[in-house]
Amino acid sequence: MTCHVLLVAALRNPTVRLRYLAAREVLTDYGHLSRYPELLNLLGCSHLPAQRVQHHLRELATTFDVTVQVAKTPFFFSSDITPTARPIAIDGSQRLIDSGDHHEAVFWIIATFARCHTILAADAPQLHEALAPAFQAAVTDLGISATRDLIHRAEEVTRFLPGLWQTTEDILRSNPNITE
Repeated sequence: MTCHVLLVAALRNPTVRLRYLAAREVLTDYGHLSRYPELLNLLGCSHLPAQRVQHHLRELATTFDVTVQVAKTPFFFSSDITPTARPIAIDGSQRLIDSGDHHEAVFWIIATFARCHTILAADAPQLHEALAPAFQAAVTDLGISATRDLIHRAEEVTRFLPGLWQTTEDILRSNPNITE
C-alpha cells in the first residue's frame, strides 16, 4: 500500500496492477524520484534482472492456465483468474517486461501467483503442491523464505513510513488540484 498513499496524494488512480509504474511517475512529477528505489527495495525486487522476472512470468503463465481449468470455489478475486483476465494478468505483465519495466511487473506477478495458489489449494490440492515450487522460487527471489523474513520486511516498511508520509505531505502541498 506504500504506492497507494503516493497515488492518492497526487489524485491519481490507486491502481493495483500498475501501482509501481504509477508511483514512479508521481515521484518523478513531484521531484521525489530518489524515493523510488526504496519502494522497490521494500518489495524485494530491485536486484532482479529482467530475465529472472521473465522466468517467473513464464512459470506464472503455466500456473494461471492450470488454475483456470480447475477453479470452482468463488473468491473475491476469482474474476482475475479467468481466460478473459489472462490478457491483463499475463500479457499485461509481459508488456511491462518488454518495455523495460520488469521491476514494476513483479508485484502483480506475485499477487497473481498467490491468487492462483489460493484457488489451487481449495480446488486441486495435488496441482497446488506440484506447482508450488515455482511460486516459492519467485517469493524467495524477493527475500521471503520463512515467516521471520515476512516479519523483517514488515518492520522495514514500518521504518519507511515516516519518510513516506513526509513525501506524501510534500506532494499534497505541491498538488495544484488540492486546496485547503
